[in-house]
Amino acid sequence: MRFITNKSDAENHLTAIIDGLDNFNIAYFAVAFLKMSGYNSLLTQLSDFLKKGGKIKIIAGQYFALTEPKALYALFNLLQKYPSSKLFLAKADIAKSVFHPKLYLYKSFDNCRVISGSANLTKGGLVGNQETSLSVDCTKADGIWRDAADYFETLTSPENADEASLLVIQQYETFYEQQKQANKMVRPIPIKTKAQLAFNYDNLIKHFKKFNGSERQQNFNNKLNNYKKAQDILNLIADNPKLTRKQFEPLLDNLVGSKDVDSLWHSGSLYRLRKFVYPYYNEFRQLVLYIRDHKSDPAGIVFEKAKEMVSFIEGAAVNYVTEIMMTYNSSNFANLNKNPITVLKEEGGVKLKSHSSSFNGSDYEKYTLLVKEVCFKLGLKNMLEADSFFNEIYWDLD
Repeated sequence: MRFITNKSDAENHLTAIIDGLDNFNIAYFAVAFLKMSGYNSLLTQLSDFLKKGGKIKIIAGQYFALTEPKALYALFNLLQKYPSSKLFLAKADIAKSVFHPKLYLYKSFDNCRVISGSANLTKGGLVGNQETSLSVDCTKADGIWRDAADYFETLTSPENADEASLLVIQQYETFYEQQKQANKMVRPIPIKTKAQLAFNYDNLIKHFKKFNGSERQQNFNNKLNNYKKAQDILNLIADNPKLTRKQFEPLLDNLVGSKDVDSLWHSGSLYRLRKFVYPYYNEFRQLVLYIRDHKSDPAGIVFEKAKEMVSFIEGAAVNYVTEIMMTYNSSNFANLNKNPITVLKEEGGVKLKSHSSSFNGSDYEKYTLLVKEVCFKLGLKNMLEADSFFNEIYWDLD
């Protein structure tokens, strides 16, 4: 048994936790608070641990919203390549109990180690604060290991924790922003917000069950057919270096609709403002060319440049950008407008900017990853079907 403090750089919680990562191949961490300072302190060792085949499970708490969403996102991204490693967020029920453990467990074959005390995964907890823990080497047959491992399994059970999907993290981020104000008065946010902390897909699944199977398939087939036609029209625009306004106007009308033509893209604002776009046919062509040429590039990078380009086209905005992006690559580019934003905020409880014009490349990258996750969870084929799904929910909400 060893007594650990942060009394010196030679022996502190950071060195003790790193030693465990260096000498064992399974690790379980349960901490009340997880911050970027703690993540950054361990990033190199965590990366090396995972690369050599190590498996880790980490659960963090949300009391007082002191766990940082940035740290959750960072760990989520780090673990994406390692599906046997998991990140969890403890469920919040302030009325019953507070999630407050600081437990670090390690195992390799029969050899085990239990470290438990007061140190969270923060720089202060690992190095700077006055923290103490006991470290016990044992075997997997010893009672201390069995009790500690069983306790960790209880903490990470579905009744007590949610695996940290993007939806879970973004919902927590909403709570985190709200709690910032309450933290100034050193009190937890009122229990009436507890419903916001029920991290699951229940609302989206409820809507999905109403999204009739045969009707859903027909809607998707129609949308798929429309977007194939839209891509053909965009190619006509892009491949004509001598494009004139007279040629451009009916092509744009086919995309967004007119008095005489049904739209391939369904957006009232695109239809209403289309005449402002007519004079900018050359700028529009350059926008289409850029997106088509970069359709396999990272979503955030393409969005950032395309948003800059569309700013020079009167009557056009982000809604044009993401329609074109999704038309050329519906696997990696998601439509972004009022409808999905409203659904994800109101029915998913996630923290998103209210207006698509406020999104930057990083925002859009995170947004597309979230929509991909929704597709995976619900069995939607791609961003086109997700867009149809969000539209169905939006009109139910309206």
